[in-house]
Amino acid sequence: MSSARRRFRVVTRPQARARRIRAVAVLFALGGLAFVAVAVVRELAASLPRTELARTLTRPGDAFVEAPEPLRALAQAVADKAGGSAARRAAAIRDEFPCVAEADIRRSWLEKRATILLTARAPVAPALRRGKAAGFLGEDGAVFPAPEGLYALTGPAVEVGDAPGAELAALAREWARLAAPGALPAPMERFVYRSREDGWAAQLEDGTEVSWGRLEYTQQKLARLAEALADARRREDGLYSADLRWFEDGKVLLRPTARLGAVK
Repeated sequence: MSSARRRFRVVTRPQARARRIRAVAVLFALGGLAFVAVAVVRELAASLPRTELARTLTRPGDAFVEAPEPLRALAQAVADKAGGSAARRAAAIRDEFPCVAEADIRRSWLEKRATILLTARAPVAPALRRGKAAGFLGEDGAVFPAPEGLYALTGPAVEVGDAPGAELAALAREWARLAAPGALPAPMERFVYRSREDGWAAQLEDGTEVSWGRLEYTQQKLARLAEALADARRREDGLYSADLRWFEDGKVLLRPTARLGAVK
């Protein structure tokens, strides 16, 4: 038999064969672990609700509140007292604190605790009702109480009285223009709801009052009021009260008012 037709059989050394066997075993083991992990994740996904809100928490401190102080500490006490699921605790916080706009629940897969992230409403002005503090007027026109110290809000207050929701919503939209520095003849002290017929009135720090009427044509009213006062003071210097309730008819009514302290 010629050498060209010879066949050679390769024999694997015992050490190389062992390494190969171990490598195959490791691959099988990793594949098995991956299969188990997938199965566990699927089981967890099937057992958990679509939202994290219903996961039951049983001990105080299982849900941590994040919010500005002093709301955080107060809300944490409410959450601990309510107990139960994170959703139940968040609902208890919203019921207790109308100043809370949102209570989002966050949870990491690696943690057994939930975090309730509170977002406070944005206030536009302090609110009064019949002269007593009633909380704050929000951007949406809602009047809500809040823990003392939560908001560092300065500026004139709003006497909401019996103003309907539509009037409060309109005031919230127009407030930035009305309360802007220099918008009125003197700094505003209070903005008061009179009635459905008379609308609103601005009480100024120098004692004068501007009967504003309905919350319409805000920018035009401010401009026309400034022009009318400037014209009146060129003729006779002094303080004037203004009536803008008939602004749609082209009327801005002024009348002289006595300076504070002038009448004894």
